[in-house]
Amino acid sequence: MNRYPPKRVIVAADLSATSLAALDAAKFLARLWGATLEIVYVHLPPTLDAWGGPGGFPSVPPPPDTPPLEEVESRLRRAVADFSAARLTMSAPRGWPTACLLDLARHERTDFLVMGAHGHSGLHRLLTGSVAETVIRRARVPVLAVPEKTSVAATLRVLAPWNGRPYATRALRWAREFARGMGATLDVLHVKEGGLAVGRDAVMLRRSLLAILGPETDWTLSARVGDARARIVALANSGRCGLVVLSAHRRPFGADLALGSTIERVLRHAHVPVLAVPSGRPLPGLLRRVAARAGTRLY
Repeated sequence: MNRYPPKRVIVAADLSATSLAALDAAKFLARLWGATLEIVYVHLPPTLDAWGGPGGFPSVPPPPDTPPLEEVESRLRRAVADFSAARLTMSAPRGWPTACLLDLARHERTDFLVMGAHGHSGLHRLLTGSVAETVIRRARVPVLAVPEKTSVAATLRVLAPWNGRPYATRALRWAREFARGMGATLDVLHVKEGGLAVGRDAVMLRRSLLAILGPETDWTLSARVGDARARIVALANSGRCGLVVLSAHRRPFGADLALGSTIERVLRHAHVPVLAVPSGRPLPGLLRRVAARAGTRLY
Protein backbone atom coordinates (compact mmCIF):
# COMPACT_ATOMS: atom_id res chain seq x y z
CA MET A 1 0.00 0.00 0.00
CA ASN A 2 1.25 3.49 -0.84
CA ARG A 3 2.10 5.29 2.35
CA TYR A 4 -0.22 7.79 3.95
CA PRO A 5 0.26 10.63 4.40
CA PRO A 6 2.39 11.18 1.31
CA LYS A 7 5.63 13.06 1.87
CA ARG A 8 6.46 13.94 -1.74
CA VAL A 9 3.79 15.52 -3.92
CA ILE A 10 4.23 16.35 -7.60
CA VAL A 11 1.77 18.50 -9.52
CA ALA A 12 1.66 18.90 -13.30
CA ALA A 13 0.88 22.53 -14.02
CA ASP A 14 0.82 25.09 -16.79
CA LEU A 15 -1.25 28.27 -16.98
CA SER A 16 -4.58 26.68 -17.91
CA ALA A 17 -7.53 27.04 -15.52
CA THR A 18 -7.67 23.27 -15.03
CA SER A 19 -4.03 22.86 -14.07
CA LEU A 20 -4.18 25.89 -11.79
CA ALA A 21 -7.03 24.16 -9.95
CA ALA A 22 -4.74 21.12 -9.66
CA LEU A 23 -1.96 23.38 -8.35
CA ASP A 24 -4.26 24.77 -5.65
CA ALA A 25 -5.23 21.22 -4.64
CA ALA A 26 -1.61 20.05 -4.53
CA LYS A 27 -0.56 23.07 -2.48
CA PHE A 28 -3.37 22.48 0.01
CA LEU A 29 -2.61 18.77 0.40
CA ALA A 30 1.16 19.26 0.67
CA ARG A 31 0.58 21.80 3.41
CA LEU A 32 -1.92 19.50 5.16
CA TRP A 33 0.51 16.55 5.06
CA GLY A 34 3.71 18.53 5.70
CA ALA A 35 4.99 17.20 2.37
CA THR A 36 7.39 18.61 -0.19
CA LEU A 37 5.83 20.00 -3.36
CA GLU A 38 7.33 19.86 -6.85
CA ILE A 39 5.71 21.76 -9.70
CA VAL A 40 6.35 20.19 -13.10
CA TYR A 41 5.75 22.14 -16.28
CA VAL A 42 6.15 19.83 -19.28
CA HIS A 43 6.85 21.69 -22.50
CA LEU A 44 7.12 20.14 -25.93
CA PRO A 45 10.31 20.44 -27.98
CA PRO A 46 9.86 22.74 -30.98
CA THR A 47 9.90 19.87 -33.46
CA LEU A 48 7.12 18.15 -35.35
CA ASP A 49 8.27 14.77 -34.03
CA ALA A 50 7.35 15.81 -30.50
CA TRP A 51 3.72 16.19 -31.52
CA GLY A 52 3.22 12.45 -31.76
CA GLY A 53 2.23 10.21 -28.89
CA PRO A 54 3.59 6.72 -28.18
CA GLY A 55 3.36 4.35 -31.08
CA GLY A 56 2.94 7.23 -33.52
CA PHE A 57 -0.50 8.30 -32.29
CA PRO A 58 -0.96 11.98 -33.14
CA SER A 59 -1.14 14.49 -30.36
CA VAL A 60 -2.25 18.10 -30.28
CA PRO A 61 0.57 20.59 -31.04
CA PRO A 62 1.18 23.39 -28.56
CA PRO A 63 -0.92 26.49 -29.18
CA PRO A 64 0.92 29.25 -31.05
CA ASP A 65 0.42 31.72 -28.19
CA THR A 66 2.22 29.59 -25.57
CA PRO A 67 4.12 32.00 -23.27
CA PRO A 68 7.92 31.75 -22.96
CA LEU A 69 9.19 29.27 -20.39
CA GLU A 70 10.50 32.03 -18.13
CA GLU A 71 7.08 33.68 -18.00
CA VAL A 72 5.33 30.38 -17.21
CA GLU A 73 7.73 29.62 -14.36
CA SER A 74 7.37 33.13 -12.96
CA ARG A 75 3.59 33.00 -12.95
CA LEU A 76 3.54 29.52 -11.38
CA ARG A 77 5.88 30.64 -8.62
CA ARG A 78 3.58 33.58 -7.89
CA ALA A 79 0.69 31.13 -7.61
CA VAL A 80 2.49 29.29 -4.77
CA ALA A 81 4.09 32.32 -3.13
CA ASP A 82 2.33 31.45 0.13
CA PHE A 83 3.86 27.96 0.25
CA SER A 84 7.06 27.20 2.18
CA ALA A 85 10.01 27.86 -0.13
CA ALA A 86 12.07 25.26 1.75
CA ARG A 87 9.65 22.51 0.64
CA LEU A 88 9.08 23.76 -2.91
CA THR A 89 10.87 22.88 -6.15
CA MET A 90 10.09 23.39 -9.82
CA SER A 91 11.19 21.54 -12.93
CA ALA A 92 10.47 22.00 -16.65
CA PRO A 93 11.30 18.81 -18.57
CA ARG A 94 10.95 18.66 -22.36
CA GLY A 95 8.99 15.87 -23.97
CA TRP A 96 5.57 14.35 -24.48
CA PRO A 97 3.49 15.12 -21.34
CA THR A 98 2.30 11.57 -20.72
CA ALA A 99 5.79 10.07 -20.93
CA CYS A 100 7.28 12.74 -18.68
CA LEU A 101 4.57 12.39 -16.04
CA LEU A 102 4.81 8.60 -16.03
CA ASP A 103 8.52 8.90 -15.47
CA LEU A 104 7.74 11.03 -12.42
CA ALA A 105 4.92 8.78 -11.15
CA ARG A 106 7.28 6.21 -9.68
CA HIS A 107 7.64 5.23 -6.02
CA GLU A 108 11.24 6.39 -5.81
CA ARG A 109 10.31 9.78 -7.30
CA THR A 110 7.07 10.72 -5.56
CA ASP A 111 4.27 9.45 -3.31
CA PHE A 112 1.40 11.34 -4.89
CA LEU A 113 0.70 12.96 -8.26
CA VAL A 114 -1.82 15.74 -8.93
CA MET A 115 -2.93 16.87 -12.37
CA GLY A 116 -5.80 18.55 -14.14
CA ALA A 117 -8.65 16.48 -15.54
CA HIS A 118 -9.27 17.60 -19.10
CA GLY A 119 -12.58 16.20 -20.33
CA HIS A 120 -11.65 15.65 -23.98
CA SER A 121 -14.14 13.74 -26.08
CA GLY A 122 -14.93 12.76 -29.63
CA LEU A 123 -12.19 12.48 -32.26
CA HIS A 124 -9.49 13.93 -30.02
CA ARG A 125 -10.08 11.22 -27.40
CA LEU A 126 -10.12 8.50 -30.05
CA LEU A 127 -6.73 9.62 -31.33
CA THR A 128 -4.92 10.63 -28.15
CA GLY A 129 -7.09 9.92 -25.13
CA SER A 130 -6.79 12.07 -22.03
CA VAL A 131 -3.35 12.62 -20.50
CA ALA A 132 -4.89 12.07 -17.06
CA GLU A 133 -6.44 8.74 -18.11
CA THR A 134 -3.22 7.51 -19.69
CA VAL A 135 -1.13 8.41 -16.65
CA ILE A 136 -3.61 6.80 -14.27
CA ARG A 137 -3.58 3.55 -16.23
CA ARG A 138 0.13 3.06 -15.60
CA ALA A 139 1.09 5.11 -12.54
CA ARG A 140 2.43 3.28 -9.51
CA VAL A 141 1.36 5.99 -7.07
CA PRO A 142 -2.04 7.54 -6.32
CA VAL A 143 -3.08 10.14 -8.89
CA LEU A 144 -5.53 12.94 -8.15
CA ALA A 145 -7.29 14.36 -11.23
CA VAL A 146 -8.80 17.79 -10.56
CA PRO A 147 -11.44 19.38 -12.84
CA GLU A 148 -11.60 23.10 -13.40
CA LYS A 149 -13.38 25.21 -10.75
CA THR A 150 -13.21 22.56 -8.01
CA SER A 151 -11.56 22.63 -4.59
CA VAL A 152 -10.27 19.69 -2.59
CA ALA A 153 -10.02 21.92 0.46
CA ALA A 154 -13.82 22.13 0.63
CA THR A 155 -14.30 18.34 0.73
CA LEU A 156 -16.66 17.28 3.52
CA ARG A 157 -17.64 13.86 2.15
CA VAL A 158 -15.55 11.34 0.22
CA LEU A 159 -17.24 8.77 -2.04
CA ALA A 160 -15.55 5.37 -2.23
CA PRO A 161 -17.09 2.74 -4.56
CA TRP A 162 -16.38 -0.76 -3.25
CA ASN A 163 -17.18 -4.16 -4.74
CA GLY A 164 -15.51 -6.28 -2.06
CA ARG A 165 -12.54 -7.34 -4.20
CA PRO A 166 -8.94 -6.94 -3.00
CA TYR A 167 -8.05 -4.11 -5.37
CA ALA A 168 -11.17 -2.17 -4.29
CA THR A 169 -10.39 -2.81 -0.63
CA ARG A 170 -6.92 -1.38 -1.17
CA ALA A 171 -8.45 1.83 -2.53
CA LEU A 172 -11.05 1.84 0.25
CA ARG A 173 -8.35 1.83 2.94
CA TRP A 174 -6.64 4.73 1.21
CA ALA A 175 -9.98 6.56 1.03
CA ARG A 176 -10.47 6.04 4.78
CA GLU A 177 -7.08 7.59 5.58
CA PHE A 178 -7.65 10.45 3.15
CA ALA A 179 -11.10 11.23 4.58
CA ARG A 180 -9.87 11.10 8.16
CA GLY A 181 -6.95 13.37 7.31
CA MET A 182 -9.42 15.86 5.81
CA GLY A 183 -11.87 15.54 8.69
CA ALA A 184 -14.44 14.33 6.15
CA THR A 185 -17.07 11.59 6.20
CA LEU A 186 -16.47 8.52 4.06
CA ASP A 187 -19.46 7.33 2.01
CA VAL A 188 -18.98 3.73 0.83
CA LEU A 189 -21.00 2.75 -2.23
CA HIS A 190 -21.65 -0.90 -3.10
CA VAL A 191 -23.53 -1.55 -6.34
CA LYS A 192 -24.95 -4.95 -7.18
CA GLU A 193 -25.13 -5.19 -10.96
CA GLY A 194 -28.10 -7.24 -12.11
CA GLY A 195 -30.29 -9.48 -10.01
CA LEU A 196 -32.68 -8.54 -7.23
CA ALA A 197 -32.41 -5.95 -4.50
CA VAL A 198 -29.46 -6.11 -2.11
CA GLY A 199 -31.60 -7.17 0.85
CA ARG A 200 -29.74 -9.41 3.31
CA ASP A 201 -26.47 -8.79 1.50
CA ALA A 202 -26.32 -5.40 3.22
CA VAL A 203 -25.80 -7.11 6.59
CA MET A 204 -22.79 -9.04 5.32
CA LEU A 205 -21.44 -5.95 3.60
CA ARG A 206 -21.60 -3.96 6.81
CA ARG A 207 -19.81 -6.72 8.73
CA SER A 208 -17.03 -6.77 6.16
CA LEU A 209 -16.68 -3.01 6.28
CA LEU A 210 -16.52 -3.02 10.08
CA ALA A 211 -13.51 -5.33 9.79
CA ILE A 212 -11.86 -3.04 7.22
CA LEU A 213 -12.80 0.44 8.46
CA GLY A 214 -13.53 -0.01 12.13
CA PRO A 215 -16.56 1.37 14.02
CA GLU A 216 -19.15 3.16 11.93
CA THR A 217 -18.46 6.60 13.38
CA ASP A 218 -17.07 8.43 10.34
CA TRP A 219 -18.33 6.31 7.44
CA THR A 220 -21.63 5.27 5.92
CA LEU A 221 -22.72 2.48 3.58
CA SER A 222 -25.06 2.78 0.60
CA ALA A 223 -26.04 -0.49 -1.13
CA ARG A 224 -27.68 -0.12 -4.52
CA VAL A 225 -28.69 -2.19 -7.56
CA GLY A 226 -27.95 -1.16 -11.16
CA ASP A 227 -25.08 -0.13 -13.38
CA ALA A 228 -22.07 0.61 -11.16
CA ARG A 229 -20.55 3.25 -13.39
CA ALA A 230 -23.80 5.15 -13.76
CA ARG A 231 -24.41 5.00 -10.02
CA ILE A 232 -20.92 6.31 -9.22
CA VAL A 233 -21.17 9.20 -11.67
CA ALA A 234 -24.67 10.11 -10.46
CA LEU A 235 -23.54 10.29 -6.83
CA ALA A 236 -20.36 12.11 -7.76
CA ASN A 237 -22.44 14.81 -9.45
CA SER A 238 -25.20 14.92 -6.87
CA GLY A 239 -23.54 17.67 -4.85
CA ARG A 240 -23.26 15.34 -1.87
CA CYS A 241 -19.55 14.53 -2.11
CA GLY A 242 -16.46 16.52 -2.99
CA LEU A 243 -14.10 13.71 -4.01
CA VAL A 244 -14.29 10.19 -5.46
CA VAL A 245 -11.67 7.57 -4.54
CA LEU A 246 -11.50 4.33 -6.48
CA SER A 247 -9.05 1.76 -7.76
CA ALA A 248 -7.13 2.11 -11.01
CA HIS A 249 -7.76 -1.57 -11.70
CA ARG A 250 -6.71 -3.16 -14.96
CA ARG A 251 -9.55 -5.00 -16.64
CA PRO A 252 -9.40 -7.89 -19.13
CA PHE A 253 -8.24 -6.79 -22.58
CA GLY A 254 -11.45 -7.56 -24.48
CA ALA A 255 -13.79 -6.04 -21.91
CA ASP A 256 -11.70 -2.89 -21.76
CA LEU A 257 -11.79 -2.37 -25.51
CA ALA A 258 -15.55 -2.82 -25.55
CA LEU A 259 -16.54 -0.83 -22.50
CA GLY A 260 -13.62 1.14 -21.14
CA SER A 261 -12.73 1.06 -17.46
CA THR A 262 -14.77 2.39 -14.56
CA ILE A 263 -12.08 4.93 -13.74
CA GLU A 264 -12.18 6.25 -17.31
CA ARG A 265 -15.95 6.66 -17.21
CA VAL A 266 -15.80 8.51 -13.90
CA LEU A 267 -12.95 10.75 -15.07
CA ARG A 268 -14.89 11.74 -18.18
CA HIS A 269 -18.18 12.52 -16.49
CA ALA A 270 -17.60 13.37 -12.81
CA HIS A 271 -17.60 17.06 -11.89
CA VAL A 272 -15.52 16.55 -8.74
CA PRO A 273 -11.87 15.54 -8.22
CA VAL A 274 -11.13 11.84 -8.68
CA LEU A 275 -8.38 10.03 -6.78
CA ALA A 276 -7.16 6.82 -8.45
CA VAL A 277 -5.25 4.35 -6.25
CA PRO A 278 -3.05 1.75 -7.98
CA SER A 279 -4.38 -1.77 -7.72
CA GLY A 280 -0.93 -3.12 -6.93
CA ARG A 281 -1.08 -5.64 -9.78
CA PRO A 282 1.12 -4.43 -12.65
CA LEU A 283 0.79 -5.85 -16.13
CA PRO A 284 3.17 -8.67 -17.12
CA GLY A 285 6.28 -7.46 -18.91
CA LEU A 286 5.15 -8.43 -22.42
CA LEU A 287 1.72 -6.81 -22.05
CA ARG A 288 3.31 -3.72 -20.53
CA ARG A 289 5.55 -3.33 -23.60
CA VAL A 290 2.58 -3.86 -25.92
CA ALA A 291 0.60 -1.27 -23.95
CA ALA A 292 3.38 1.27 -24.27
CA ARG A 293 3.53 0.77 -28.04
CA ALA A 294 -0.26 0.90 -28.45
CA GLY A 295 -0.92 4.00 -26.40
CA THR A 296 -1.69 2.01 -23.18
CA ARG A 297 -5.23 1.06 -24.15
CA LEU A 298 -4.88 -2.19 -22.18
CA TYR A 299 -5.99 -0.59 -18.92
